[in-house]
Amino acid sequence: MPIDDSIQNRTFEELFSGPVNFEIPFFQRAYSWERDQWKTLIDDIWEQVIADVTEQMHNESPGEKVTKERLEKHLSEHEHYFGAIVVLEKKNSHPALKCFSVIDGQQRITTAYLFLALVYELLSSKEGLSQNAQAFINDLGGYIKNTVDPKGDDYRLLKIYSNKGDRLPTYLKINKQNPESPSLPVDIQLYNPHKSQIDSFWEYAYKKMKGYSVIELYAFAQAILKGLKIVWIPLDERKDNPQAIFEGLNDKGMPLSSVELLCSYLFKPLIDEVTKQHETIHNEKWLKVIKKVDGEGKFEEYIRNLFSIDKPKMIGRGRKLYASFKSAHKKLDKQTAFNTIEDIAKNVDVYNQIKNPLKPEFKHPNKEISALLIKISQTSMESSIPFTLALMMAHRDGKVNDTDTIVMLNTLLVLLVRRKVCEMKTTKYDVFFPALLGKVINEPNKRKAMIDLMIKEDLWVSNQDFEEAFISKTLYKHTELEFARLVLQEIDKRFHTHGQFPDYSTINTIEHVMPQTLDEEWKSYLGNDVISDVNIERYKNTIGNLCLISRAANSSVGQNPYEKKINSYTDISGLTKDLKGRSVKWDIEAIKSRSKDLSAKGLEVWSWEN
Repeated sequence: MPIDDSIQNRTFEELFSGPVNFEIPFFQRAYSWERDQWKTLIDDIWEQVIADVTEQMHNESPGEKVTKERLEKHLSEHEHYFGAIVVLEKKNSHPALKCFSVIDGQQRITTAYLFLALVYELLSSKEGLSQNAQAFINDLGGYIKNTVDPKGDDYRLLKIYSNKGDRLPTYLKINKQNPESPSLPVDIQLYNPHKSQIDSFWEYAYKKMKGYSVIELYAFAQAILKGLKIVWIPLDERKDNPQAIFEGLNDKGMPLSSVELLCSYLFKPLIDEVTKQHETIHNEKWLKVIKKVDGEGKFEEYIRNLFSIDKPKMIGRGRKLYASFKSAHKKLDKQTAFNTIEDIAKNVDVYNQIKNPLKPEFKHPNKEISALLIKISQTSMESSIPFTLALMMAHRDGKVNDTDTIVMLNTLLVLLVRRKVCEMKTTKYDVFFPALLGKVINEPNKRKAMIDLMIKEDLWVSNQDFEEAFISKTLYKHTELEFARLVLQEIDKRFHTHGQFPDYSTINTIEHVMPQTLDEEWKSYLGNDVISDVNIERYKNTIGNLCLISRAANSSVGQNPYEKKINSYTDISGLTKDLKGRSVKWDIEAIKSRSKDLSAKGLEVWSWEN
């Protein structure tokens, strides 16, 4: 039955009859339904379609045999609503094919098609078990494969045609060999069997259905073809905007991620159905960047930081990111879209230098810059990334020299460490950092320019406040161990006057001199006045009670009494050597005194004048 242009209930039998392509347009996501949706659909087909029809036939004619003809007739009269399919008919160079873009309903129509293909394969494997199997196979074949000349592209033999890594595994499931297609080399790169939801569907559904009998498989396929009713909604290209409708439908309960929406919006001006250049750009730039940052979630954070540069404040997460870009580019032209994608691809390596500075493949070639990027990363102050990213991009492009880059990175590090030690709020960071580089890049004294802006925005931290925080604020926090190690290592280095430092990769365990949990011997040693002090838990976690030792040493000293601990510490670490030189009772006052001494070294390390 030909598919017409009216809105009405339809069946998959009507949709898949005759030579037809349902193409999943570029702005759609890849196939993403998962086990819960597959199981629900299988259960619904058996419990709400086949069981209802079987019961109805039995009630009408008790004892009469359930035949193929009776089953098909009653299934076609059954109504089980399966959602809407919104389509736009496409101009098509193939004279024998009717071609539609699926604007909404991609997951439903793809799943129905995959189930039919799987039933076809399972019936083929049972061909010798039933005289009806071959007839059933012949019935289903026309709903799965187009019998047309593919004209050099075997993908046209599929009823469902996608280009986001799904079409190759779909073709392989149905035809068991690679297609002849100009898109094959790209699809081979995109196809990852370990991440393909097409493969995951096939594995799950095959295990679930391989035990079905021939008649059960045919009943299942007919339930999909005749029993599942969809609302067919055709769009008019002259009046309807597929992109706007697509976004609107997703706003009403079928949400896409901001990255998917942004991808759709950016590539819309680039789509060229003749050259397919948008697919090449998408695969060679967009997808490669996602892979470089290790996934879509991290890609969103990269885009968010990149797009926030020179903005008055940090762009929000999720839909706010997409809305911000769309608002700034309401009439996105082809060149702007291409330039934006180029910028995303060009700057990802710089972003990785900032986010993953310890990984050898991302390490900055300048040792001093590399060391500063590592330390900035250890502060976990990610609100500063728009500034760091802008600075490192400018440095790469020769707009800022090595000396000024080091000065600005060090000034940033001093700010972040001082404020974090002082436990100061970070709420102003979202409005301070995005546009910071633009305000200081042309200043002759960039450190002074940065500090002046910090003072103006009430972000600057005085030496007095920093010293007091060293004495009284908690440094050791379970969620901030990297930062605590950074502070301890930098202060430990100040005890090594000849610049020969220990291997901090082996002495990287934070040791509490006064244990976090006090046993009876420690309680007796401290006395009741000390252990009843309400501040004792806080002082245990200040810098004065901390040092760096190896993991093995940390396990062995544990709850040991103070004198035994001190004697077991080595002289490799400057912090432990300092402890061994203190002939004191280890109580709160001793911790406070050592914190004050170490604060002097902290002021040397994180000095505004460095």
